Order: sequence, then structure tokens, then C-alpha cells
Amino acid sequence: MRTKRRAILLATAAALAMLIASTLALNMKIIEVKVMETKQPEKPEVNKLKIDIKPENLTIGERVKIIVRDSRDNPIKGAKVYVAKNHNPSTKGMYIGETNSSGELTHVFEEEGWHRIYAEKEGFLPQATLVNVGLKGSLSFSMKLKRMYDDKQLKIMRITSNERPVEKAEVYINGTFVGHTDSNGELSYMFKRGEVYEIVVKKEGYRGLLIILDLDLRGGTGTTIRPLENI
Repeated sequence: MRTKRRAILLATAAALAMLIASTLALNMKIIEVKVMETKQPEKPEVNKLKIDIKPENLTIGERVKIIVRDSRDNPIKGAKVYVAKNHNPSTKGMYIGETNSSGELTHVFEEEGWHRIYAEKEGFLPQATLVNVGLKGSLSFSMKLKRMYDDKQLKIMRITSNERPVEKAEVYINGTFVGHTDSNGELSYMFKRGEVYEIVVKKEGYRGLLIILDLDLRGGTGTTIRPLENI
């Protein structure tokens, strides 16, 4: 009898324990754990150099301003600048100097054609740009008789470009320098009849001229004019 009562008590106790455990489980607060996503730090964008040229239309012998800035248009001091003829991408070119505190450097192009300007500075991605350097114009030649002698003629040569006189153009006759044109683009020279003269006229920034002048003894004049390929 006692054994049966003990078994009932144990069963009741077990059931009660299970009931308590279930109640606790139902009333237990759920703890939420939020996992915050950690963003990877963004890699800083590579700062590229920018090259501007003023004026944009370049001519031989003209002072050109090369301006180097960063991607935010801030001037870059101490950027090294190089110039290469015929825009050869395999070389930096000739070193011409560093930019000042305003990011500027002045240069004079002495050759016609395409040039590559390259700029670099530590901490920046180097950049290059192409520019085309042109001529100021082409020279034109005319001549008039000033005075006649027995077998000689004093002639005035006149050099113009776009119908304007060209001052200080260099004039060579048969390989000898004979002078510069004046403010009217003129130069006088004594020619001898019966002779053939090779006249070369050139000035920096202009397409030069080669003139073949044949002074016939009978008074006629044969003239051939063609542009110089190399100024």
C-alpha cells in the first residue's frame, strides 16, 4: 500500500515538474541579437592630374601657359612637365621644368606639328595631352624695280603674310645673309643682269620661301617661287 502511494506521489511530482518547466519555457523572454554589417573602408580614388593649355590654338614662337591641376581643380605645385615631339608615347620627352604655386609653367614651342605634354608628381596618376603647334602664316614675295644702272638693277623685295608686311624676315641670296626686312616688310638689293639668284626668305613661325630669280640680259625676268619645307 505504501509502495503504491509512493509511486503515485513520484508520478505526480514528475508531472508537476514538467508543467513548471513548460510554463517557464513559454514565459522566457526571447533575446534578439542584431548583427551589424561592417562596411569595408572605401579605397580612396586615385587622384589624377589634369593638364590645360592656354591659349588653345598654339603657334610657333608663342609663349604658352601649361597648367596642372588635380581632379578637384586645385593647382599642383612642383609637377614635373615634359614635352615630346611627334607625340611619342614611349618616352616622357624633354624635361622643361616644374609648375609654380599656381600650377603653371610657361613654354615656347619652336617646331611645327604634334607634341605630347606629360606631367607627373609623386602621389598622383601622371597624365599626358596632345597639342598641335601651327604656323603663324605663310610668307609671300613680291619685287619692284627702284633704279637701273648699266648692267645692274636696284630692286625692292617685299615680304608679306595675309597681305600684311612682315618685319625682320631673314633674307639670304645665294647662301649669304643680306639683311632683314624693315617695318614695311621691304629690303633693297642690287642685282646684276644676266645672273641667276637663289633667294631664301624665312622667319620663325612662318612658312618660308625659296625664290629662283633669273635676270635675262635682254631685260626679262624669270621668277620661280615655292614654299620651304623646313623653316
